[in-house]
Amino acid sequence: MQLYSYWARATLNCHDADGNAYSLISYAGSDTSQAAAQTSAEQLLQERYARLLADERLGEYPTGATPLREQLVQRIHDKQGNLLGALTRNRYGSIVLNAPRLMILDVDNQNLQPKPEPAPSKPFSLSGFLRNLFSTPPPVSPLPSLLPPELLAQVQLRLAAWLHLYPDWNFRLYRTRLGFRLIVTHQLLDPNSPQAQEVFAALRTDSIYVRLCQMQDCYRARLSPKPWRIGWMRPTHPFPYDTAEQQVQQQEWEQQYTARSEAFSVCEWVGEYGSGYVLPEVECLIMLHDETCLGSKKLA
Repeated sequence: MQLYSYWARATLNCHDADGNAYSLISYAGSDTSQAAAQTSAEQLLQERYARLLADERLGEYPTGATPLREQLVQRIHDKQGNLLGALTRNRYGSIVLNAPRLMILDVDNQNLQPKPEPAPSKPFSLSGFLRNLFSTPPPVSPLPSLLPPELLAQVQLRLAAWLHLYPDWNFRLYRTRLGFRLIVTHQLLDPNSPQAQEVFAALRTDSIYVRLCQMQDCYRARLSPKPWRIGWMRPTHPFPYDTAEQQVQQQEWEQQYTARSEAFSVCEWVGEYGSGYVLPEVECLIMLHDETCLGSKKLA
């Protein structure tokens, strides 16, 4: 996992070699201290400035996977002190479970929809074009329900196919507002391992989510609602906060957000599929997940 206890920001108003004005910003994290994070941010800023003077593309900096700039809320350890996961607050204020080896899958409804066949092309007809141009448009089709039963059947069929090949596997299946979440409980899996890629593909896991897991070297599960789904706004200030006043405003935002979240759930339980085996070392993460976001209230 790419997580840091301390984050800092450094800024610089400057000019490039041609005299064009720029405002550069760099962020850096540290597990040592706030001062160490600030020093790293300043060093990165100077590197960016050097790239600017050398007429190198700033969009290419930094290279490689960049740690998500999220506030670390809690690290989760087992009884032997081994790190199992962590809770962070993401950019729009929701609490997220980060788990390096507890496989969590995010499957959106749209990932399960069959791709429509392309319509056969027809030769152009001027009379047909004019007829369509001035004819009454067809009625708008009603929006489908958020979780059509056939999509649940799709997930179950894919689980059945996988379990036919690998009967020792075990999945916990949940509904989300716009899809499904699955947790693999019988073994630990690195998100960059070949076997993980097979599971991602077989269950049609959201491709953006897959890339995020691979870059951050951990799986992620949102445990609290998205603020706009509960009638609330995003946080006013981005993390890390620059002043004590911003921190106070963030605390006030979190109090309102927490109060509003009480009327909502993030997941709804569907069932368990497979061998039923749960690794003892992941039981606490699953319990934390279920106690925090599982319920029968409106999904958000």
